[in-house]
Amino acid sequence: MKYWLLICFPFFASAQQADELFARLTQKFKQVHHYEVVAQIKPNIPLIKILPVKANVQFTYPNTYKIKSAGISILPKNGFSELPLLFSQPNQFTAIASGNEVIQGVRAEIITLLPRANEGDLVLAKIWVDTQSMLILKSLITSRSNGTILSEFEYTSEKSWGLPARMKFTIDVKKFKIPKGVATDINRTSRQVDDGNSTKKGSIEVIFGKYRVNS
Repeated sequence: MKYWLLICFPFFASAQQADELFARLTQKFKQVHHYEVVAQIKPNIPLIKILPVKANVQFTYPNTYKIKSAGISILPKNGFSELPLLFSQPNQFTAIASGNEVIQGVRAEIITLLPRANEGDLVLAKIWVDTQSMLILKSLITSRSNGTILSEFEYTSEKSWGLPARMKFTIDVKKFKIPKGVATDINRTSRQVDDGNSTKKGSIEVIFGKYRVNS
């Protein structure tokens, strides 16, 4: 029994560390009750021409978003609104410590979040956290509907709130749900027929400015 305790202790400690980190992120997320921000959305998706668009984004705790734009705005739900959903429902996920990695010159701790219920759309979420400033530097979210979406975050003036100045999404084009208005344009703007060898990855860059937080 003593040997069993010695072997299992690192696993218990690791689980406790992941739970504590997830709890700290959740508390930081709760500080933002509402924000409004101007976003520049720049899609780069193979075979689809979509011009950059300016949008007004409004967030209300815990996970309500309103996006208004003059043109077609294309944003992945997973990665943009899924993270607030994770932090607003912490009891629905199991946190697992998954090592560390240096990102942007910062040693980030990695935690994997697994849903405790199996019937939902979310399969798993993996997040890289700067534990000194409690900022998410990267996330990898896998869902049944949209495949896997990688999100990368950069911060400037609003880092105390955990709100990024820039986000970059890398998406699985074949599984990503294109808005209906864009899907109509695919036949008119495709430069080649998809023969199975075309690029499978696309990206969407979002630059944020003029934040108004909790006002």
